[in-house]
Amino acid sequence: MISAGSRSTMEDLMMNENSHPFLDDLRRRCYLYFEESADPQTGLIADRGHADGSSFSTYASSAGCGFGLAAHGVAANNGWISKEEGASRVRKMLSFLVNEAEHERGLVYHFIDRMTGQRALDSEASTIDTALLIAGAMHASQVFQDDRELVEMADTLYERVDWRWMLGDNGCLHMGWQPEVGRLPYQWDRFSELTILVLLAIGAPSSAIPPSCWTAWRRENVLHQQGESFISYPPLFVHQYPQAFFDFRGVVSSDGRNYWRNSQLAHLAQIEFQQSLADQSPQRFGHYGEDLWGLTSSDSSSGYRDWGGPYEDGQAQPDRGIDGTVVPSAAGGGLAIAPEQTMRTLQYQKNTFGESVYGRYGFVNAFNPRRGWIGSDVIGIDTGITLLSASNLLEEGVWQPFMQHSAAQRAFRLAGFRPLTA
Repeated sequence: MISAGSRSTMEDLMMNENSHPFLDDLRRRCYLYFEESADPQTGLIADRGHADGSSFSTYASSAGCGFGLAAHGVAANNGWISKEEGASRVRKMLSFLVNEAEHERGLVYHFIDRMTGQRALDSEASTIDTALLIAGAMHASQVFQDDRELVEMADTLYERVDWRWMLGDNGCLHMGWQPEVGRLPYQWDRFSELTILVLLAIGAPSSAIPPSCWTAWRRENVLHQQGESFISYPPLFVHQYPQAFFDFRGVVSSDGRNYWRNSQLAHLAQIEFQQSLADQSPQRFGHYGEDLWGLTSSDSSSGYRDWGGPYEDGQAQPDRGIDGTVVPSAAGGGLAIAPEQTMRTLQYQKNTFGESVYGRYGFVNAFNPRRGWIGSDVIGIDTGITLLSASNLLEEGVWQPFMQHSAAQRAFRLAGFRPLTA
């Protein structure tokens, strides 16, 4: 049974003389990415960069910028940078996003040019990426709440979004808008990372969607682990991004589910899934197990892949082309959710593979020990979720400021969340 999230579990874990130094070093390396990949004029964070820091993408991801805004707050609270420097970095990025970056009715494009803020890679004005950007701004506005200009810009970023424009007749939000086709037909209509999007749209200060939208999306697929049911989506990031900001630990949704426990079970199920792959095909997957696990959307030797697992109860097949790749952020993003299991594999990865996978910005995005392939890049959202989850484990460094924001509290209240009783 995972007991993550309890104070005693975290304290016991930190009693290990190697745990705290490792996590502190990992966090500092992760934050270095947000320092060095930020455009000096706009503050926008590169979507990806070479693991050695030699180059960065010319485009930013709006979600990565959201993680960057939260990262600056974490860094300031930990004394890695001064409060004044943290506020300055946040203010620079927010000013550019509010006044210069291209958007559609407040929806920021998934990818934007780091220097100009214009739409990049023919991407969509994205509901989920805008939500993650706003979440980072909300966190920063609480950390730097004495900076009136910063808080006002963070509020503007949130207030200008026309959430209702993206709402379908079925109560589900559409994924975005493109100038070539208009509103995308695809919707957030089943379990995924949508929980943070729907909550922020319900709790929005303007153009909020009805609270009933929380129950409009489908709770599927339902799998089982340790005799408990959990709503599954195979890549682990969907179980981590909402949990990085909203503190689901002590609350139950109106549908009777504790989404914190749901995420814990998803992590346990993936470890068991990868162990089953190893047992069935030791030549291909024999390196998978409790020491070495983790699958979430990532780079691979054959391009970017949207993979994870399990996909069905009692079934362990290498779906979506699983080839033995290990994605460190699959565990890194779950540090606060399943600390014993995630610490075990992350320390194993660092100790076993050393500088080949653990470098300037922490872990590379992905590697395949069976094939000898090591990815050349780190990706901002994966480095960011590792930093944020580690900070929640160590000091609740994202949860505490974010949950003090009135919109976060309003979202939980309107969506019908209630305290979890023993």
